[in-house]
Amino acid sequence: MATDYASDKIRNVVLLGHSHDGKTMLAEAMLFASGAVARMGAPDQATATTDFEPEEHKRKISITLGVAFAEHNGHKINILDAPGFFDFAGQVISGLRAAEGAVVVVGPTAQLAVGTEVAWEFCNRSSKPRIVVVNKLDKENSDFYGAVAAMRETLSPRPFPLHLPIGAEQDFRGIVDLLHLKAFVTAEDGKGSEVPIPDDMKERVEEYRGQLIEAAAESDDSLLEKYLDAGTLSEEEIQRGLREGILQGKVAPVVCCSATKLLGVRTLMSTIAELMPPPEAEPDKPVKAFVFSTGGDQFGRVSYFKVIAGTVKADAHLPNLSRGGEERLAQIFFPRGKEHVAAAEVHAGDIAAATKLTHTLTGDTLGLKDGGPLPALDLPGPAYSLAITPKARGDEEKISSGLARLSEEDPTLHVERVEETKQLVIAGLGDVHLDVTLEKLKRKYGVEATTQAPRVAYRETVSSHSRAEGRHVKQSGGHGQYGICVIEVNPTKRGEGFVWEDKIFGGAIPQNFRASVQKGIVDNMAKGVVAGYPMVDVKVTLVDGKYHQVDSNDMAFQIAGS
Repeated sequence: MATDYASDKIRNVVLLGHSHDGKTMLAEAMLFASGAVARMGAPDQATATTDFEPEEHKRKISITLGVAFAEHNGHKINILDAPGFFDFAGQVISGLRAAEGAVVVVGPTAQLAVGTEVAWEFCNRSSKPRIVVVNKLDKENSDFYGAVAAMRETLSPRPFPLHLPIGAEQDFRGIVDLLHLKAFVTAEDGKGSEVPIPDDMKERVEEYRGQLIEAAAESDDSLLEKYLDAGTLSEEEIQRGLREGILQGKVAPVVCCSATKLLGVRTLMSTIAELMPPPEAEPDKPVKAFVFSTGGDQFGRVSYFKVIAGTVKADAHLPNLSRGGEERLAQIFFPRGKEHVAAAEVHAGDIAAATKLTHTLTGDTLGLKDGGPLPALDLPGPAYSLAITPKARGDEEKISSGLARLSEEDPTLHVERVEETKQLVIAGLGDVHLDVTLEKLKRKYGVEATTQAPRVAYRETVSSHSRAEGRHVKQSGGHGQYGICVIEVNPTKRGEGFVWEDKIFGGAIPQNFRASVQKGIVDNMAKGVVAGYPMVDVKVTLVDGKYHQVDSNDMAFQIAGS
């Protein structure tokens, strides 16, 4: 059973950044360094804790939001490992929603990656405090100071060093902590030992510590006043100013790391515990939890949730405030990749998961009816689509049900049967997104599919004003048919649809037959008048007509209108 933590001892962080800059490896290093896992895995060996889907192993990239936790210095750090590939941006948004802060992982070069800028923009949009980790500093041609300069030139808030590297490339062996003015070198087991600050670094340390103090002072008026009077701040004051500056989005400290060699990993976790904000939890309020992600493992569908208020207990029955019904959370647990660490209860601010919820999907709120549901996730719309058909005859039902389940796990996957083209169409954020969907469809539901570009569902419209007379007259003895209508047709604005206006005054056409004219027009628009495609964005005005006292009827005016 897992240890309980008060809200102020919990840190929820999402790892963001460019693909292949080492987010998943950093998550693995944090888990290993904290003793959460006995052996350090690696994404390229298909052994990373947070990458356990076969599709992730095949591509050696993260596809889903990995969820795990580490315990360090009396704090619980919930680690949300987000994909760096934009096709899976929905997972990034889910992670940002659950986390109070971000750890932006960047490569050790002077060239700023596109994924870093995208991650930064995500943080800015959601007003997330952030720490930057320059990873892979043991690699050839790594350049910590070049990486910092590139970020400072482009990003706002401007990052600045909190740690400086001792050594470079293969000689990278430790860090200088500018906040505590201490130096550490790390052995192969990841354990650090304090050493004197190297003499050849003292001048640079003094320069960057001065920048650190200025940044801390600028975050708080009282600290700024003291700094201007005394010219310096105490360690506690610097820490307070940095914490406030990070929370306000004015400060983005940069730390050093080599995840594969465990260099700087423990100091990173200490920095997260010291400087990143705890969750804004309400432990004494009625229970409320937000489902930020949905996945699947050997136990079935897994719903990942963050407790916003109160305490969620095992076997609790909670209403779904977003879509109705009630859920029984028979078993709740703290996820560590695909490992389930049993939990008797989950306190406000913490992250946990439950299996086999019946109605609940990503973005739903569970809890007592106090204040209603929380806002749903603001996810990007589809950018790429494919028409899909099963390879084997008779698999139509399997493919439909399989896609329905996959779209429940992934709300950025859209599935639609287009009536005009008679095609089943899937749409997502890119070709890799849909390729992964097809692989999951085959692996989980045993359905192979063929794809093609969707046929275009064309529409017809008019481009200018016109006037026309519709006539349907059959009078050859006996009961006949008689209907005449005069209409004017004009284009409307894009997306306005069909607009009907009746401008007949007097009794040129009785009121009951005017509706018949409208029905005939609408029916004919559905068939199209030029190429057989539905007509849209048209205004039709009925201006005149004639009727016969005996021979006029509903059908006659429908035909006249068509």
